[in-house]
Amino acid sequence: MLISYQWTKEILGADPGVDAVVSALGRGGLEVDRVTHVGASLRPVVLASVVATRPHPNRKGLTLVRVDAGGREVEVVCGAPVIPPAPALVCYAPVGAEVLDRTGAPITLTEKAVAGITSPGMLCAEDELGLGSSHEGLLTIEGGRPGQSLLDWEPRLEDWIIELSVTPNRPDALGHLGVARDVAAVLGLPFQPPGVAPPRAVGGGARAAVEVRSKEGCPRYAGQVIEGVRVGPSPLWARVRLGRLGVRPISNLVDATNLVMLERGQPLHAFDLDTLRLPIEIRRARPGEAFVALDGQQLSLHEDDLVIADAERVLALAGVIGGADSGVTATTRRVFLESAYFEPRGIRRTARRYGFHTEASHRFEREVDISGVPLSRDRGSALLCELAGGEAAGEPIDAYVAPRAPRRLTLRLPRYQRIIGAEAPARTREILTTLGISIVEQQADALVVDVPAHRPDIAEEIDLIEEVARVAGYDQIPSRLPRIAAAPAGAKGDYRLRRRVRQLCTGIGLHEAVTYSFLSPGDLRAAGLAAAPVLRLQNPLSEEKSVMRPSLIPGLLTVAQRAQRYNVPRVRLFEVSQVFLPRQGEAPAERGAGGVERPPVDEPTRLAILLAGPRDTYLSPPEDVDFYDGKGVVEAVLAELAGSAAAALDLEGEPPPWAHPRKGARVTLDGRPVGHVAELHPDVRDALELTAGAVAAELDLQAVARSYRAPVAVKPSRFPAMRHDVALLLPLEVPAGQVLDVLRTTAGERCEKVELFDRYRGSELPPGTHSLGFALWFRSPERTLTDDEVDRWTRAAVDAAKARFGAQQR
Repeated sequence: MLISYQWTKEILGADPGVDAVVSALGRGGLEVDRVTHVGASLRPVVLASVVATRPHPNRKGLTLVRVDAGGREVEVVCGAPVIPPAPALVCYAPVGAEVLDRTGAPITLTEKAVAGITSPGMLCAEDELGLGSSHEGLLTIEGGRPGQSLLDWEPRLEDWIIELSVTPNRPDALGHLGVARDVAAVLGLPFQPPGVAPPRAVGGGARAAVEVRSKEGCPRYAGQVIEGVRVGPSPLWARVRLGRLGVRPISNLVDATNLVMLERGQPLHAFDLDTLRLPIEIRRARPGEAFVALDGQQLSLHEDDLVIADAERVLALAGVIGGADSGVTATTRRVFLESAYFEPRGIRRTARRYGFHTEASHRFEREVDISGVPLSRDRGSALLCELAGGEAAGEPIDAYVAPRAPRRLTLRLPRYQRIIGAEAPARTREILTTLGISIVEQQADALVVDVPAHRPDIAEEIDLIEEVARVAGYDQIPSRLPRIAAAPAGAKGDYRLRRRVRQLCTGIGLHEAVTYSFLSPGDLRAAGLAAAPVLRLQNPLSEEKSVMRPSLIPGLLTVAQRAQRYNVPRVRLFEVSQVFLPRQGEAPAERGAGGVERPPVDEPTRLAILLAGPRDTYLSPPEDVDFYDGKGVVEAVLAELAGSAAAALDLEGEPPPWAHPRKGARVTLDGRPVGHVAELHPDVRDALELTAGAVAAELDLQAVARSYRAPVAVKPSRFPAMRHDVALLLPLEVPAGQVLDVLRTTAGERCEKVELFDRYRGSELPPGTHSLGFALWFRSPERTLTDDEVDRWTRAAVDAAKARFGAQQR
């Protein structure tokens, strides 16, 4: 956003100095990128009246022009094709003045001979003074006197252009009025918005008929008919001001609307009233309705688009761009001036749909001041009449079809002190009033205020606190550590479970991954999930991010694939996050912005684990991970999360598409399925070109949470534990987990835990058998156990294994 210091000074009614304004803007949170001093080189340029002209004696196309530069006459060589007749005032740059050449580069004038005749300076065109782009003839001036400095005749030609970075939450700073208001608040200057006097309406004029058919899209629409305008160039000050602020001057009618937009942040649009078939309608577009934009694009409109139309055709995309044949032309004599508030989200959707980004859409997307719509209409009408010589006809229009009450908030001063760490400044009332925030009631420790419509970013009390603090100055806040009280209940709910899962997984040696919530259809196909129900984005950033993930596994698989490409075969990853599943047949579709249907979505939290590459080993040959590695990780996590709940593996469960059909199992907790652990399906490995073995698991944490018990500290026993090891010879088909459960349940209440620490197969063992080594740990909280007691409990457990499985003790 480009800001003129001269314009800001006019609105403030004071001259604080450009340095003070720049400093105030920065302290108030509006970042200043650059300050450019323009027009200073015009100081030596003076007004001179044409006295006489004669052709150059030595070169055709040149003219010798004698001018009166204020008490002295000089004869200047001039190459302009047309010289204004005497006593026209032109701009004379004497020797030593700085002008611009044809390329825009500055040059300093010296006295030199042109085709044999010395010229003491030059007469200037508009572009040579840096006041525009025209080089058609000499710049002529009205209302000055010979010898007067150009800057004395029009001080606004010297200026400082301040470039601001305006964040999207500050639409009020997209106009000079809002910027001046902020400067006044920071500097403590009295501020009164410039008065807007509507032009006096001439009787007998036509009043344009307006019908607002979309109240939600256009809550307020104002307009004014202006008759008798004469289209032509704007005055020099207006053209220069617009050009320096990045807006190309076009004509006095269009320039007037742009000046109001830059002043008040309210876009206006001028229609040629004689080309309209009344009434003017503000409505939604009909599907497929044709529209030719001002830049020549031919569009087929969407039913979500808000349009301005007459009885026959669409005149403009509301708040975005006008139509090719609805604007003013050189023959325009009657104008309908539009000022309106359009719903920001609708404007943003329309602008993105057709690839437009205009000065108007930039402001409407961020929300304009709905209360200032008629003021901007009146300001635009008055300026248009001033520049184009018209007169307002008929009564002004203000269709406020959906009135909005101001937001009423309470600023509690003790809360301000708790948040900021300092008492509210003594000038809090002054700050709020200068910002346009009305104080409705003052209580002992609070202020009840009404927030103006030009500040849509102030929605809660915390926003008021921020406003007072930023205007008073963040540098005024004392530096001291705040008093922090611990939360009495600690973390709650899903967050506690997530945090515990992350602690367990990192403790096991896994690394946390954070993958995108969006996938490509190719990622789903590679993971075997092509047939899974998914949510597809209506407006994806790219095809690679066009569907919402139904599982965490595809994201981890792409990480493993990338790691293999970089020759990192060992992968140990986990991720805790949401997946997105369409809810089928349980609830009606919701309607989003613009009435677009979207299905209800389930977002369960899941834990995904991926192990790939060689198993961690030191004394044996390297082997790839397999199902048992994944099983061990899952059991270790569930043992800590579920406590006493019984975790088991169901070999008969239906595997997910990414899982190997015979090298995996469904994970259950107290008989409830909570996930699956398996080696990758061979088709998935082939699709991803994974050369190393891989095993994955995915658990539903919401199902696990039903058995989750937060860890509780238990006073440890001060008596030692006793360990007895037993080796059992068992048939190969007997699962080790079942044997472990039998030993644990029959070893007595003093048995703390049972661990499988060895598995041996050798030729000296009977065929079809293997040896399993178990460690049984016993401890009592009251006394030291005896060897006889531990031997007795161990024998009972071994006898139970013999009876159940036919085990033999080695």
